[in-house]
Amino acid sequence: MSGGVLAIAASGVLGGAERVLLDWLRALDRPVALACPPGPLAGAAAEAGLGVESLAGRPLALRGRAAAALRDLAGLRADVARLVRARRPDLVVASGQRPLLAAAGVPHGGARLLVLLHDLPPGPGIGAAVRAACGRADAIVATSGAIARAADPAARRLGRTHVIHPGVDLARWAKVLAPQGPPRALCLGALVPWKRADLALEIAVRIPELRLDVAGAPLPGDPPGFAAALRERVAEPGLRDRVRLLGAVADPRAALAEAHVLLHCADAEPFGLVLVEALAAGRPVVAPAAGGPLEIVTQAVGRLYAAGDPEAGAAAIRAVLAAPPAAETTRARAAAFSRDAAAERFAAVVARHLD
Repeated sequence: MSGGVLAIAASGVLGGAERVLLDWLRALDRPVALACPPGPLAGAAAEAGLGVESLAGRPLALRGRAAAALRDLAGLRADVARLVRARRPDLVVASGQRPLLAAAGVPHGGARLLVLLHDLPPGPGIGAAVRAACGRADAIVATSGAIARAADPAARRLGRTHVIHPGVDLARWAKVLAPQGPPRALCLGALVPWKRADLALEIAVRIPELRLDVAGAPLPGDPPGFAAALRERVAEPGLRDRVRLLGAVADPRAALAEAHVLLHCADAEPFGLVLVEALAAGRPVVAPAAGGPLEIVTQAVGRLYAAGDPEAGAAAIRAVLAAPPAAETTRARAAAFSRDAAAERFAAVVARHLD
């Protein structure tokens, strides 16, 4: 491929950010190749008709491996430089902070650089590096206003920054049936510490009549300690008869069909596509009043609570269960986050910076 779009992703998994990336790349009217490690993302890209370039799989964890992470970043930078020389793209799309830090440091041979940010920086040092790298990008697309503000807190790059909320296919979620039985909450997401499934357990402890399902699994390469601690807590009195650890679910609609409410617990969720999916399925959402949920959840479709506070989370769950919104109301809110409209907006940004 000479010309076209070269997208870079550091992870080979097929999570929310990766699904959004695929949706948006498919909307482009020019040749697209995706460079990523082997795994589900590469397979889905090939099935979608995109070109695929293989990158070395590198751990995503930073804690306790700063020197190794710098070596990994140098390796990714070398890979990006090699691909740019070989493919001579018109546009490089760096999907995520790590691809941005790699792509911003290599010559682009005349290609434009667009950064697609899905996450909030994990700390001040990386935040400063991301902001500096964004200064070298021709365009910045952030999937929430919270991410955009973190990337450009002084609002110096407003002309190059575009906030595009990811969306869902409403028809895919419309047939989720109403739940039956005692009140049940669903906590859905990867079993990683920052998603705070541990907080969901502490909220459930405070509502004895509530059942709780925790759906998700650790990410590849994660240490096992967090998931093991969750299992130990669930085995304790007061939880073991009311909490189910479902593991990874290929299709969350079945789990949502049994839930009366989606409980989200991440203290700083960058956006929260699962929140929109729950609303599209007719379920209210209870989530921390921080980050992306502030841009999704209104009083009409759920409740926001103080991040990290189990008492506030329990009160929010009780309020929603006492007066649940109609499914038509939550679905109407989800309609503001259209998958097709988001992809079209991304394609328009690409065209604006290439044509």
